[in-house]
Amino acid sequence: MKISKISFKNIHSLRGEHHIDFSSGPLAESGLFAITGATGSGKSTLLDVITLALFNKVPRIGAITETVIEDQGGIMTRNATDCYAEVEYIVEGKTYRSHWSIERNRNNNLKDRKQEITDVATGAIIDSGKSSVPAKNEALIGLSYDQFVKAIVLSQGQFSKLLKAKRDERNKLLEDITGAKDYRAIGIAVYRKFKDAKVARETQEVRLEEVELLPEEEKTKLIAQERELTKAKTTQKKALEVLKAEIDNKKGILKNELVLKTNNNLQKQLAKDLDAFKKEESRLQKHAKYVVHTPLISDYEQKDKALKEHTEELSKQTAHEKTVLKDYNDLLQQATTLLKKPVEPSEFNQALNTLNTKYSNLKKDEELAKTEAKLYEDAIKKLLGDINKDTVRIPFNGQPSTFVTGITPVENKVLGFLKTAQVDTTHQLEARENKVNESLAAVGSLKVAFTKYQSELQQKQSKETELKGSEAQVVKHSAILKDLDKELPVLDAEVTKLTKAEEHRKTHQSLEAHRNQLVDGEACPLCGALDHPFASQQPVFDVKADVLRTKKELLHAKRELKASTQALLKNDQATSKRLQKELLEAKKALQPKATAIEKLCASLEVATVKTSAAIESLEAQFLEDSKKLAQIKKALHLRDLITDLKASVKLWEEKTRLKAEKESKRKALYEGDGLQETIQTLLNRWSANTQNRSHTTKTIATLNAKIEEVSKKRSAFETVLKDILKQEGIDSLQELKANILSESQAENIRRQQNTLQLKQERLKTEQTAALKELEGFKKAITTEDSLEELQNKYTSLEEESARTNQQIGVILTRLETDKKIKAKQEELLEKLKTLKKEERLWKTMNSLIGDANGKKFSNFVQDLTLEQLIGYTNLRLKDLSDRYILDIPTAAEADKNDALKVLDRHQGDARRTINTLSGGETFMVSLAMAFALSDLAAKNVKIESIFIDEGFGTLDPETLNQAITILEKMQNEGDKSIGVISHVEALKERITTQIKLEKMGSGYSTIEIV
Repeated sequence: MKISKISFKNIHSLRGEHHIDFSSGPLAESGLFAITGATGSGKSTLLDVITLALFNKVPRIGAITETVIEDQGGIMTRNATDCYAEVEYIVEGKTYRSHWSIERNRNNNLKDRKQEITDVATGAIIDSGKSSVPAKNEALIGLSYDQFVKAIVLSQGQFSKLLKAKRDERNKLLEDITGAKDYRAIGIAVYRKFKDAKVARETQEVRLEEVELLPEEEKTKLIAQERELTKAKTTQKKALEVLKAEIDNKKGILKNELVLKTNNNLQKQLAKDLDAFKKEESRLQKHAKYVVHTPLISDYEQKDKALKEHTEELSKQTAHEKTVLKDYNDLLQQATTLLKKPVEPSEFNQALNTLNTKYSNLKKDEELAKTEAKLYEDAIKKLLGDINKDTVRIPFNGQPSTFVTGITPVENKVLGFLKTAQVDTTHQLEARENKVNESLAAVGSLKVAFTKYQSELQQKQSKETELKGSEAQVVKHSAILKDLDKELPVLDAEVTKLTKAEEHRKTHQSLEAHRNQLVDGEACPLCGALDHPFASQQPVFDVKADVLRTKKELLHAKRELKASTQALLKNDQATSKRLQKELLEAKKALQPKATAIEKLCASLEVATVKTSAAIESLEAQFLEDSKKLAQIKKALHLRDLITDLKASVKLWEEKTRLKAEKESKRKALYEGDGLQETIQTLLNRWSANTQNRSHTTKTIATLNAKIEEVSKKRSAFETVLKDILKQEGIDSLQELKANILSESQAENIRRQQNTLQLKQERLKTEQTAALKELEGFKKAITTEDSLEELQNKYTSLEEESARTNQQIGVILTRLETDKKIKAKQEELLEKLKTLKKEERLWKTMNSLIGDANGKKFSNFVQDLTLEQLIGYTNLRLKDLSDRYILDIPTAAEADKNDALKVLDRHQGDARRTINTLSGGETFMVSLAMAFALSDLAAKNVKIESIFIDEGFGTLDPETLNQAITILEKMQNEGDKSIGVISHVEALKERITTQIKLEKMGSGYSTIEIV
């Protein structure tokens, strides 16, 4: 995973919009860069931008919400209304852009934040949403937030804590750093599982003890009782069935006697209803007799209604005919007034159309002349716009005759200027312009040539100064080397002598145990001597280890000084040689440029210039000539415009006169503007009136014919109806209609008739059936007991049977309960067996990894992680220093002090605690551990971007140099992009590519890449 670009706006103290590209420019070319600036300038803000855009979190705050921004004042720059953070990163060759932003609404309240991931190549949005984007980034990168900040953003403070902490604290820190908290949870879960399994087993045993079964003797007795009671129940059931049949017969007799009584009452009521229905039956008979006359009555009433309607319509049409004739006469009078002569009805349309055509032709001619005059007027205004561009030379006037008088003075002035300038044609002007332009181009070339000449002359002088400094450095470094060549042999001899003496001392110390065993008078097992002078006293050695170490360090320092001085001397000599060559080339390059300047001055017919001011003066002279030519060109153009203006004014004047002439003729024909509309209105009304007159005449004739026809048919129908009334002995048509019922009334009477008939038949059938059933029930009776006596016997026997059933139920329930308890006991035993097995499993697991706070398993796992981490750390530490190897304390050491140990290779692999290291040495080891954790946390993810946050201030110059060297090595080996946040000046000097943050007076900061 490699971070290629970050963009952000208004984050913390970095106000405004900023873009940092790690994939191109200085940052990509160097690979290793420093992030520098004063405290609070915003160095760590750059790291916040990365984690904010990817995971909506920053290390110093945690998850970012609207509340955090509002209440804590985090993330968004003070007084800003919006902010965003954006990161482009590369995974497996594909580039993704993760965007985070938030803004305020018009009420200064924060809106919901926006987050999205885009495929940079296609521009397609892969995912969007506050919760889904961080998860999608984690999936694409292959690192969680905690892994990301440990693998890519390395903070040194937590690793120095990790190095010096005791075992429990160390494992807790390591757990936090690696994010491996699940193992502690697993240990707690195992402990709780064991406890739960134990409680479950104990609970199951208690439940099993609570189970009680029936004694076998009591169970046998209950089975025998159940059999006896079942036999008694069968006898009772048969007796109940006999009693029930007798009771049903008694109830059947009573029921049918009641039915016959009710039936008799209903038949009496039915007879009354039939007598009352006779009146309705008579109405139905009359309806059946007279209903055949209904069509004749309907035809008569329709014709009578039609006669009345036609008579009313004839009256309306007669009144309308009078109105139409009045409108006819009004139209003839209006046409006469408009044409100023009487108009015959047959000539009405033609006369008005002729007038309309004459008026329209005059109107068109007038409009055409007006339009043409307006076109020429607009053209004149456009020409005036060009003529009066800089100042008002010719004022416009709406009257052509007045306007033309203002042209002549301006024309005379322009012609006079051209005559004075001695230019009359465009060709003459172009010739003079070409000459001036050639001179200006030559001046431009002269200016460029002179500037280049002066620049190269300054470079030559600069190289001469630089050469003098380089030659002085050669002399200085040569003198230093000469002194070192004298000092090194002497110092080397001293170190050799001191080394031999120290080795002799160590040999003597290693034989101390043997000397203590020597006894005067007894032979030495090595040499056979009987005298042992050093058996009772120690030999004296003058050389001390501290002196030897000091001399060695001095020798090493002088050798390194010689090597670095030789390198510097070689570099200075190469620089001097290069400068001499470049100086010679610069002198050769200057001569052609001086010659070119002389030629350009000759072409301009001036003396060779010596200063830039002379060139500027020459250029100003030609520019003045160019301005005069521009004025002449403008005058020529103005002359052409005035010529076109005069021609346009002549045409404008002609069309204005023609428009006035046409307008006068039109007004003589008709004063006003609405003639065409008036004529069209009269023609439309005349056409409508003609149609109305014709239509009204036809309508009146048609109505008279209809009235005559309908009147005849009505009389015929009326004669027939009178004959029918006479035959039937009915006085009027209204009486005949009253005897004819509506179909719904007739149908209702028929339904009542059918209902009464059906009711009569049903009562007769019901009476016959009841008599038959009554006879059958009486034959089936076998006892003289009353119904009440039979019911009492049945109830008593039923209660006795219920008691028997209850006794059987109790016995069966007890037997069934015992059976279920037996099955439950077997089930509980089987479950207890399973619970004991599970308890044994979790007891074993708990003894291995479980405890109440998860410490046992977590320590075990973190010890393994620590071993792996120390392995990676020693690989990284070897590149920083060959002196120390980090190690875990042994069991014996841990009992006394469980701090981490180091092996000191420079002191015979002496083993000591990490707390004995100096501040610089501690940082060096913690830096190695930080890189190791990056290797460990990355796992299968290729990490190509790393940011290291501070910690270099504790290093001495030599160790700092080694640290930077290993960073350069890491960058070159893996093509990584490594950023170092630091205040250390030496680091800034060594890492020249920097992202510099500078605090401003307003509390904001600026960013610069150098």
